[in-house]
Amino acid sequence: MIFSKKIRTICLFTLFLFYPLTFFYSSTKDARRVKDIKNNVFANQELLNPIFNKLYNLEKSKKGKINIVHIGDSHIQADFFTNAIRSELQSKFGNGGYGFTFPYSLVKTNGTRNVRYSSNASWQSLRNVLPIADVGVGLSGIALYTSSNDFVLQLYTEEGYEFTNVKVIYPDKESHYKMSISADPLEVTGAAPTGSTSGTSIKYHKVKKGETLSSISRKYRVTVAQVKKANGMKSNTIRLNQSLKIPTKTTAKPVQVRSRETNLDTENLKFVNMLSKPYYSSYTSDSAINRITLVPDGKTAMYNLNGFVIENNEPGVVYHTIGVNGAKMTDYIKYPLFFKQLPILEPDLIILSFGTNESFGKMSDTEYIFQLNEFINNIKAYCKNATILVMTPPPSMFRKGRQNTFVADYSVALMGINYLPVWDLYSRMSGDSAIRPRGDYASMIARDKVHYTTGGYEAQGQLFISDFLNAYNNYKSKYDK
Repeated sequence: MIFSKKIRTICLFTLFLFYPLTFFYSSTKDARRVKDIKNNVFANQELLNPIFNKLYNLEKSKKGKINIVHIGDSHIQADFFTNAIRSELQSKFGNGGYGFTFPYSLVKTNGTRNVRYSSNASWQSLRNVLPIADVGVGLSGIALYTSSNDFVLQLYTEEGYEFTNVKVIYPDKESHYKMSISADPLEVTGAAPTGSTSGTSIKYHKVKKGETLSSISRKYRVTVAQVKKANGMKSNTIRLNQSLKIPTKTTAKPVQVRSRETNLDTENLKFVNMLSKPYYSSYTSDSAINRITLVPDGKTAMYNLNGFVIENNEPGVVYHTIGVNGAKMTDYIKYPLFFKQLPILEPDLIILSFGTNESFGKMSDTEYIFQLNEFINNIKAYCKNATILVMTPPPSMFRKGRQNTFVADYSVALMGINYLPVWDLYSRMSGDSAIRPRGDYASMIARDKVHYTTGGYEAQGQLFISDFLNAYNNYKSKYDK
């Protein structure tokens, strides 16, 4: 009995002695890594020289525009993080216009406050995170569609984002829209009408030798999570000859409805002449405007929009943002139209911010890099001259405060590649310790321990712009001597 007590005492003493040392070692290791990343904020920084050269020429000549396209998930959709970057870049290099915008408010989801929308019609949406549909999910990552053939849609901007150039983006090669720049502000009366519906079909796949859940998902252009959900699976393990349910193409079923009454007589509006090309129509105004009005041009079963681009005639930076709540890289990859429409933005620099949703799917760092390469190959097929910069995901936690080690693994894997410039947001925020109690971002992370407050996102944006401009100034110093 005495011997047992001694053993227990020794065991407890050993546990309390070495547990702090283990924690100290881990924390010290993280601290060293943070110190290293602060000294080397970009991996492969020299690969940013093409965009730095363009910025240098813009700053010197005060001519032309530089288009930056930032693509990602919910961290990007809200536009807090990206707007902080946009504001600083446009303050230094000139405001070339707001850029790409999507009517998030019409489908009751979050988006920027700088561009507003109103409509008399009921608009339906389908995010790229859902099974493939025939409603034309394109550049926005979200399909926006209505069957109302008397809809009126109005876009208007806040002060400081007036524009002269407009692009209306749609999934068809021909336009079904007319645009007015002189219509009064839209006023809508009456109850909201109902819109169209959609359904999901199921296919069955028999597992063959050598197949994985990931390869099967890519074959049908759905996500691993969707296949697991359809089959009630808790792991990625599959067996030979197993029959899997595959959620596939959904079909939008138009329900013809009349839109609500408005104050506008659309029959007598003055419409401008737009130049139409496959997937978009454009118009340039002689003077700055802050409002456009879109109506149908002829009747069709479904009116589908992928977004708008608004710019001005001033030289400077145009910072486009594309984000979808819950999206992973595979969700964009399964819609080829996204990549076909990307050249409409004429990107000089494309920034990719993914990893949070992949981490919650317990994706390995190897698979993450594989999907990143596939995403980049799709971009390069249509935007060969664009520089691509990758950001690591910010720290987050799983339920019950469990550490999300996957995002840390992605950070290490990304900083280890040699063919892309990478900015390590995860380490710049001091990793997992940043969102622990008394961490620098503890008060800036939301209750779900995944998303951040407005101030948290803005702080992340300031981190990036500080590092980016420091790197640019170092590049510029070589030419200013």
